[in-house]
Amino acid sequence: MIYRTEFDHAAQRTTAWNLRHKHVDHTDKRYVTPASMRKVEACLQKAMGHLQAETVAVQCFAFSEFLREPLEEALGVPLTYTLGFVKMNNKPVFHTPIDELKRMLDAGRPASRALNLHAWLTLPSKEIIDVTFATTYAIVKNVPDLIGRASFIHPDDMVGNDTYHPQLLGEDFLRRIGMLLEF
Repeated sequence: MIYRTEFDHAAQRTTAWNLRHKHVDHTDKRYVTPASMRKVEACLQKAMGHLQAETVAVQCFAFSEFLREPLEEALGVPLTYTLGFVKMNNKPVFHTPIDELKRMLDAGRPASRALNLHAWLTLPSKEIIDVTFATTYAIVKNVPDLIGRASFIHPDDMVGNDTYHPQLLGEDFLRRIGMLLEF
């Protein structure tokens, strides 16, 4: 329930900032099943099979958007492009405070070319598909065992102190600050 509350706040913030995003109704139905996991794996293998880890790590925004439509097709549900941060062991990773995000939006550009923000996809059930965090983290922190890992889980079901925190929805924020590159 924590993720859904933060997701709803991200939706309200996105609308209040006059950013476009598609509205997707919430459902309690869970999509993470062995069959759906195989569909996601097949889709990712087809899309990522030839890519180097470094390519995925430096283009998480574009790559998540690139995968949205094929994953929607594979799963038969709409996915919401989600921007925010992850906490690992209760420490924020790829985090920019909300007030700084607003300053970037108002300025029409990021504070620097290295935007400290993460992108993933959220299902109507508020389960997530994140195919870039582990690889990006592995490259940045030199943890090779994480390269190529993906998350397909409800964030409230995660064990330990790792959590996802949505801040904005849709790609419009990245487009307006000039940070969404086409993949």
